[in-house]
Amino acid sequence: MAGQKPRQGWIYFINPYRVSLRCKLGHIHIYNLDEPGNVVCKTTSCTQIINSSRVFRGEHPYIIWTFDKFQDDFNYMETFTVIPLTSSTRERDKGLPTAYPINTTIRNGLDKQSFALVHQICTVDVNCFKDMKGDWLNRVGQIDKYDKEAVEERLKYFLNIQENPSDDWFVKNASRELLLKVFDNFPEESQQSIIEELIDDF
Repeated sequence: MAGQKPRQGWIYFINPYRVSLRCKLGHIHIYNLDEPGNVVCKTTSCTQIINSSRVFRGEHPYIIWTFDKFQDDFNYMETFTVIPLTSSTRERDKGLPTAYPINTTIRNGLDKQSFALVHQICTVDVNCFKDMKGDWLNRVGQIDKYDKEAVEERLKYFLNIQENPSDDWFVKNASRELLLKVFDNFPEESQQSIIEELIDDF
C-alpha cells in the first residue's frame, strides 16, 4: 500500500542518492551521489570541487523538515529539506548542541535511541521518497511534539537565528555565511525576486 506525501516531523528510511550541494562560489545544483567522493560543480564556467562526504550513504532514517522546489538549469524539481538520524554517532558528535537525542517511542517507530544531526541538514530530491512505481514510501513514524520543538531550537541555533532579532543583533552578527544560510531556506521560486529587491536597494 502506497504511503502519503511526507510532512514535517515524519520519519523515513531513505537512501539520499540525489541531493542539493553548493560549491564555494555559491552555485547550487542537484547531484547524483552514486558513490562517495568529490564531485565537480555542474556550472559550466566553474571548476570547483565539492566534497560530498558529509552526506550519509545507504539507507538511514531522516526527519522531514520542509518541502521546496529547486530550480536546476531550466527545470523545477521538488525537494525535501531533511535532518539525518543516526544511532551510531561518534562520542564527539554526541556532545554537540546540534546533535539531539531521540528516544524510541511507539509514535516514532525507531528501534533504538537515535541522534538528530541538525548540523547535517540537507536537501534531497523527492524521488528518494518514492518507490519504483513512483508511489510515496511508507513512513516509519513521526517525532513527538516535544522532540520537534527541541530540534527546531537547535536548528535556530545552528543557523544563528533568533525569534525577534533586533537591528543591533543584525549589525553584530551579519556575515556572508549567515546570509547564505538564511537565503538557502527561502523557497527556490522566491530567491530570484529577493536578489532583485536587494539589487534595487543598492
